[in-house]
Amino acid sequence: MEKSLFNMLKEYGESDYYPFHMPGHKRSVIDGPLDNMYRYDITEIDGFDNLHEPAGILLEAQKRAASLFGSEETYFLVNGSTAGILSAISAVADRGHKLVIARNCHKSVYHAALLNELSLEYIYPSEWEEFGVLNGISADDVESVFHEIALRDGVLKKDLKNIVAAVVITSPSYEGILSDVEGIVRLAHDYQIPVIVDQAHGAHFGFHPLFPASAVSQKADFVIQSVHKTLPAPTQTAVLHHNGKLTDSNLIKKYLRVYQSSSPSYLLMAGIDFCMDILQNEGRERLENLLKYREAFWNKAKQLRNIKILPSMLEKYKNEKTVWEPHAAEPGRLVISVRGNDFTGQQLYDILLKQYHLQMEMSGADYVVAILSMMDKEEGFHRLISALIEIDVFLESREKEEISAEKKSIYKHKHFKSAQKISLKKAFTASFEEILIEEAVGRTVSDFVSLYPPGIPLLVPGESPDKEAVALIKKYLENGYNVQGVVKDILNNDIKIKVVKTS
Repeated sequence: MEKSLFNMLKEYGESDYYPFHMPGHKRSVIDGPLDNMYRYDITEIDGFDNLHEPAGILLEAQKRAASLFGSEETYFLVNGSTAGILSAISAVADRGHKLVIARNCHKSVYHAALLNELSLEYIYPSEWEEFGVLNGISADDVESVFHEIALRDGVLKKDLKNIVAAVVITSPSYEGILSDVEGIVRLAHDYQIPVIVDQAHGAHFGFHPLFPASAVSQKADFVIQSVHKTLPAPTQTAVLHHNGKLTDSNLIKKYLRVYQSSSPSYLLMAGIDFCMDILQNEGRERLENLLKYREAFWNKAKQLRNIKILPSMLEKYKNEKTVWEPHAAEPGRLVISVRGNDFTGQQLYDILLKQYHLQMEMSGADYVVAILSMMDKEEGFHRLISALIEIDVFLESREKEEISAEKKSIYKHKHFKSAQKISLKKAFTASFEEILIEEAVGRTVSDFVSLYPPGIPLLVPGESPDKEAVALIKKYLENGYNVQGVVKDILNNDIKIKVVKTS
């Protein structure tokens, strides 16, 4: 790069300018492990621009990123994709009162609806039963929800734009499953309704022909990507892309100033800029190497008898172009399933971590997820397949037990269609009480209950859980999953949940 932010920070850190300004470390930490980092850590001083009103080096860096991704405008995010999602939804919230979302959206989408007091209309993805993951969302799925809204609210479809603020989908999902972004955008735009795509796990899309196209090229109005998730960038860094005329360019800038820190880290911004340099100059070659490692892994995995690897587009279509279908998965994920064994995803996760020192990204009911990136090394794939072969032999040799109906219950990838008793905002801000989770059936929950990761709500404030929902949440907890939004009373060995007070 001719003039990068990092090079400017490096040059400044080696200069004789004395800092009578923030940060308090004054770039003078001596012999500390973070010494070099502090040298480059500054605030908005002369010559280094301002993220909230960029006119110099930061403006040029964002323009370079926009050119690289093919977007009309690209903004650096130092508060993660969450800041981008909050900003994008807030920027369209005055367009109406409803948000059409996939039920498996990240909790930040729900938080944006809460803050903007939007009502939620859900698209429920079906399940890919062989692997226990949720399928992608189709344009027909979105059309069905539009139809339901029009019938229920007594409006013509052509007038939906007056009450539907936007469609929000996640593509890819945490498990790498793709939705039909192109088809959904085309449909929604026919109604003059914008589309927001949470593509936090797809910042690498579009940089190799065997990977999916980016939602930017598919003309989504807002696309949010976490560069730190699948690209070589620091944790907490992301970008927001803006396209088209359905949404207000000036309004998104205003909301980015609301949801982002007024003191953005120059280290994080330099990390984004440096990542763009790697992506532009080495991205395709590095992704090509990743695909070679994956292909070798896939060929060895064919010998597994009790463990299954979810096939990606690469394996399913043999490098041939195909139309989107709901079982489409991108090659940057490994979903490793033990479905059909008397074994949970959490058990597989724990064995890989404790016995083989392989840290997976997350565990599902009967699978684990591994994130792949252009920075992976061949050694990692060798270690993983060797471990899986040994675990597969163990599963083959152990005495088989019939999987009980009770244990099978956690295998269903559930998103409950719980009754919404009161609005999200009203429930979230209401006075609450903590009650035993067994007593929560029919009550109105006042907080989000989520599996984390991936941070997708099982229950949303204002909803009323049924017996099945309560039983499954208990089963997740009993099997060692991290369930947020419940209160664990260790002394009495009780699980409690927050519900709206009735008096």
